[in-house]
Amino acid sequence: MVVTLKDYLIIADDFTGANDTGVQLANLGVPVHVEFAVSQLHQGSTVLDTETRNDSVTQAASKMAAVLPQIPWGQFDTVVKKVDSTLRGNISTEVRALAEAYQPDIVAFAPALPDLDRTVVNGVLRVNGKRAMKTDFAKDPMKPILTDQVTTLLQQAFPELGVAHYSLAQIRATGFTLGKAAYCSFDAENNQDLARVVSALKATGKKVLWVGSAGLTTAIMMQAFNVLPALALIGSVSEVTRAQLHAAEDNGVHLVNIPIYEAYANQTYAPYVDEALAAFAQGRDVILMSSASYQRSELDKTIKILSAHQLEADKINELTQAVLSGICRKVLQRVKVAGLFVSGGETAKGLLRIGKATGAKVLTEIAPGIPLLEIAHGDFTGMRVITKAGAFGNKDLIVYAFKKLKSRSRLDVQATASQEG
Repeated sequence: MVVTLKDYLIIADDFTGANDTGVQLANLGVPVHVEFAVSQLHQGSTVLDTETRNDSVTQAASKMAAVLPQIPWGQFDTVVKKVDSTLRGNISTEVRALAEAYQPDIVAFAPALPDLDRTVVNGVLRVNGKRAMKTDFAKDPMKPILTDQVTTLLQQAFPELGVAHYSLAQIRATGFTLGKAAYCSFDAENNQDLARVVSALKATGKKVLWVGSAGLTTAIMMQAFNVLPALALIGSVSEVTRAQLHAAEDNGVHLVNIPIYEAYANQTYAPYVDEALAAFAQGRDVILMSSASYQRSELDKTIKILSAHQLEADKINELTQAVLSGICRKVLQRVKVAGLFVSGGETAKGLLRIGKATGAKVLTEIAPGIPLLEIAHGDFTGMRVITKAGAFGNKDLIVYAFKKLKSRSRLDVQATASQEG
């Protein structure tokens, strides 16, 4: 993979927002600085904090008018207007001022932050499933939100111009492309939705002013750096793991459901391998899981069917690990991944055994009790793996682990970029 290091300018309206967006660049090894004044801008990627979140509309407009003409726009390959994921602040005023200064072909507004359950469905921002206007953000003592309609905010910025909104149905349709509208807002319920939005916008070849939260910035960076999708192997049947699987599915991860009794009866892994490869081809993260991991009733069904084949509990367990590890091995022989997440100690050991690994190097701890490893020797030498006990971790752990597997150090990026020479 060849990476060209580009410079990004992110304009945020408060310090914490500047930091949580800037760290998305740092996660992929991009050197980035948060600055408080245009005079401090330098070569390289920068987050400029205007501190206008709690200003009046007039104050925000005045600050933007003073700051924007001083920015050397030609120095940056990508410009992002970072907005609060709950829509606080002077969004319409600042986006209009920024568009007038930057002169983009398209203004793209996608404020969803799925990792924090801030989604946009039918043009309405929802926070933890509730309309934002019915949450405490509408009662913020400093700067309450005035609307949770994303299209309304864009129309307020450009009242004399047409605004197009793209629904989930449109974004998820095969071959999704943009129409001719220059001012667009987007639904997004998960990170895969944001990825499809970014792909469609990049496909236009036009100059885009990206407007959104850290979720949009992450989606832009993942595609700019051609970050590979991640793979998970799940054999645990705990309720904790089941909740994590459902949370991952809600976030756009593709789940390959493997009934162990079915694989045993048919004596082939091909359908599951092909399904995983098709999902990877779409750029999606993938989970290989036993059907019993996803649904409790499948555990009882698996035991009942395999017991009829004279298999005792220990043999059923061995069969499960063999099937999952075998499918995972065949997938990894066909596709490169950012890394692997494995839930269940026996599942992890089974994979390492079938991959002929001699052990693993401990790299770090991504969360309490959740280590990041590097496989030593065998078929998967050098692959990064995150392991966890089955009944462990919060419901968003798989999604979080995938993000950590995709993170890279600055040295990684510099080394890859040097391949161009």
